[in-house]
Amino acid sequence: MGSGVRVQGSGGRGRGAGFRGECLLDSRSLRGPSALILNPEPRTLNLVSLIVVLIGLSLTSCRSLPPLAPADAGRVPLAYEQTLPTSFKAQQTLVFEFKPHWWWPTIRMTALGYATVSRKTGDYAVVCLSPLGVKLFDVACSNGVTATRMMIPAGGDQAAAGKAISDDIGNLYFNLVPPPGATLKQKGSRLMFRGERSEHEFSGITGELVRKVVWNETGKSTVTFSDTRREHGFCYPGTMMVENRRYRLTIRIAKLDPLNL
Repeated sequence: MGSGVRVQGSGGRGRGAGFRGECLLDSRSLRGPSALILNPEPRTLNLVSLIVVLIGLSLTSCRSLPPLAPADAGRVPLAYEQTLPTSFKAQQTLVFEFKPHWWWPTIRMTALGYATVSRKTGDYAVVCLSPLGVKLFDVACSNGVTATRMMIPAGGDQAAAGKAISDDIGNLYFNLVPPPGATLKQKGSRLMFRGERSEHEFSGITGELVRKVVWNETGKSTVTFSDTRREHGFCYPGTMMVENRRYRLTIRIAKLDPLNL
């Protein structure tokens, strides 16, 4: 073993200020740089370890997941539908944004909503109230017949606006899986099912519906689903947003109770 000189960092002012550790200079230092051994304090090792872990996590997150086999991807919508409650009532908060005319500033209204939905029969009733209890609109569908009453100026043809709202309410709660014959396209971790007049986008990781686009006589409507919750043995989106050329409606579910309808 060769003799060596141990140098203790002072941590004082100057170029080397802030470094605290030990440097062991071996008498065999002429043989190569391996004879210079640093013995940093434990907190220095902890910092280095943290940096290494963060770099490893960032590299791992950049790796793309392999696509699902077509047979497995095709079963995702059915598996998702089986987790949804068939009938329920819900208390909601709503944010309604619309422009009465193209030149008018956007009007933003916050409201309370109460919904009763039966996905088994296709019937539903939704009431929207202002924070003071004034009814803004209500939509009901029974035996395939829909009735809409609007108490807010949606601009243009009120009947057309009411029809658009009733269609969008239906898009929120029904037809949450692609129709038969829809084509499947995988884009990264997304599963895109394209039908004749609709498109459903599922997460290939969680198997949940994240977006739905519908084309009908009132135009194009896009519905996004997020904040998935699991209660009462069911799974449902806690936040839904409908957007079209007329308005944007954001719904957040405050409470949901299953019903035996």
